[in-house]
Amino acid sequence: MSMIFQLLFYGILGTCLVLAQVDVNQALNKNKLDVGTISASGLSDAELEQTFPRTNIHRMRNALKSLRQNWSNKLQAMPARNYQSAGINQESEIPEQQTPLREKPRDRIKVEGDTLHQVNKKAGLNDILYQGDMVLTDDQISTILESQQDSTEATPARARRQAYRDRYYPSTTWGTSVYYYYDRTATSKIVKAFEQAVAFWQNVTCINIIQSSTAVNRIRVFKGQGCYSYVGRISGVQDLSLGTGCEEFGTAAHELGHALGFFHTQSRYDRDNFISINYANIDQSYVEQFDKETSSTNYNYGMPYDYGSIMQYGATSASSNDRPTMVARDAEYQDTMGSDFVGFYDISMMNEHYKCKELCSAGTSAQCTNGGFPSPRNCAICICPSGYGGNFCDQRPPGCGDNLNATAAWQSFTNTIGDGLPTLRDNHTMCNYWVRAPDNQSVEIRISGLTTVTIDGCIFGGIEIKSHKDQKLTGYRYCSSADQNTVRRSTGSLVPIILFNRYASTKAVLEYRAVTPSSESTVTTATTFAPIVSSCQDLHPNCAAYAWNGFCVNRFYSLQARHYYCAYTCGLCWMNNNY
Repeated sequence: MSMIFQLLFYGILGTCLVLAQVDVNQALNKNKLDVGTISASGLSDAELEQTFPRTNIHRMRNALKSLRQNWSNKLQAMPARNYQSAGINQESEIPEQQTPLREKPRDRIKVEGDTLHQVNKKAGLNDILYQGDMVLTDDQISTILESQQDSTEATPARARRQAYRDRYYPSTTWGTSVYYYYDRTATSKIVKAFEQAVAFWQNVTCINIIQSSTAVNRIRVFKGQGCYSYVGRISGVQDLSLGTGCEEFGTAAHELGHALGFFHTQSRYDRDNFISINYANIDQSYVEQFDKETSSTNYNYGMPYDYGSIMQYGATSASSNDRPTMVARDAEYQDTMGSDFVGFYDISMMNEHYKCKELCSAGTSAQCTNGGFPSPRNCAICICPSGYGGNFCDQRPPGCGDNLNATAAWQSFTNTIGDGLPTLRDNHTMCNYWVRAPDNQSVEIRISGLTTVTIDGCIFGGIEIKSHKDQKLTGYRYCSSADQNTVRRSTGSLVPIILFNRYASTKAVLEYRAVTPSSESTVTTATTFAPIVSSCQDLHPNCAAYAWNGFCVNRFYSLQARHYYCAYTCGLCWMNNNY
C-alpha cells in the first residue's frame, strides 16, 4: 500500500472516530451523566478508594477543587490589579517582560509521554493527585488547606521550603532504614528502574533501602495508572506507582524522593525569585501544581534554588498549549528544568534531612574541594558535584572527555555520543571535559553546533556548561539547534562541560578561549535573539489531523515515513541531521 493511500485511509478512519465521539458526547449530554462519580481516569469513586486506600478520596477531591477555585479567584483579580486581596505578590508573581526566548519546538519520543506530567495527564488522575504526582494523607490535606487560608489573609503566608518537615519531625522520616517490596503487578522494567533509584539514593546517603515484604512500614512498588507516591513515611504500607511510561530511573528517583520526604522544587516559597509563572499557558485542571508549601511542612536547609533538581518540573509542565508555564528568570536555565538527573543539592539536602552529615566529623574526614562533602558511607572520600571526580573532587571524572587548556585564540572540539538508534537506553553515555584558563582569567565557551533531541530538562541528551561561581549548582543545559551561538563566560578559571545522551545521538561543536574578566564578549548569547521560525516543517498540510488520529505514534508507519510527512507535528525534528 502506497504511503499516500495509507495517509488517506488513516484520515478517513479519523473522521469516523470524530463522528463517533460526537455521538458519544451527545448521548452523555442527553442523559446528563453525573461526572462527579467518575474520575478523569475512568475509575469510579469505589475503584479510586481501592486504588488509594490511605487517602480520603472525597476530601482530597474537594481540597483540590478548593485550591483550583482559590487560584481562579487570584487570576480573576489580576486584571483589576487587586494583588493583595488575591494573595499575590505583584513584583514576583506577575511575569515581567523578559528577553525573548528562542522558539524551540519540543520533540516527542515516547507514545506514553516523555515527561512525568505527560504520562499522568493521560492517566487522568488530576482530580486526585496533588501537584500532579503526590498522594496526600488526611493530615497533609489539612495542612495544605490551612496554608491556603494563611495565604489569602492580609499578612503573607509563612515561608515555604522543599523538604517535608512537619511538627513530628524527625519521627516522620524513615530513620536509617527504608523498606519496600514489589507488588505482583510490578514488571521487570519497573523493578529495574526502581532498583537503579534505590542504588543511587542509598549510595549517596546513609539511608539503607531494604527490600522486605514483612516490615511494618514499607513502600509497595506497583504498576498503577501513572506515576505517583506519598510524601514521607505515613506509617504502614504506602504506595508508589510506576505505571506505563514511568519505568525509568529519573521518574523512579523522583517518586522515591517524594517517599523519602521531598516536595517539588517549584513549590518553594522563594521560587518567585527564580521562575515566573505564565498563567495564560496553564491547563486549569492543573493550576494547583503551582501552589506553594508552608513552613510547617517544608524546610530547605539554607540551600539555594537549583533549576536542575530532580524534583523540579519541566518548563512546559501542565501547559494547555505546549508553551512554557514556567520561565526561568535566568533565561539560560530554561531547558535545565525537568531534569532526570538527581542534582547535587538534592543529594546534599537529603543527607541533611536524614542527619547523614553528622556521621563524619570535620577533623578526621576527607577534605573535599569544589563543594563536595564527605560520604556518610566512607568519610575518607567525598561525594562530588557533577563534573568533578576523584576521592576529593579535585579531578575530572574518569572515562570519555579531556582536559583542555584555553588560550587567547579560539580553539574548538567536536564530539558525537550515542549509538544513533531511535531507542531509549537505560543509562546516559557521559563525556566530561575540563576547560582551564590561566590563573586570574576566565573561560569563554561558544556553542558552534548542537544536534540532539529537544525536550524539557534535556532528558534524552545535550550539553551542560558549569560556568557559574557555585559549582554545586546544576550547570546550564542545552539541547536544541536554536542554542547555536550561545556564549557562556565563567566566573573562575575552570569550566566543566558535560556531554550526555541516552537516545539516538548528541553532536556538539564547542569553541573556547581564555579572556580577562573585565573584557567584553564579542559575541551575543542566543537568548537575546527574537523568536525564530523553525527550519523543521511538515510536508503534508493535514498533519494536525493525522496526529490527532494517532499517525505520529502508530508503529504501522515507519519512523522515516512519519518524519518525512509530519516532522514538526510529530516532534521528529531531531532526525533532520541524523537521516
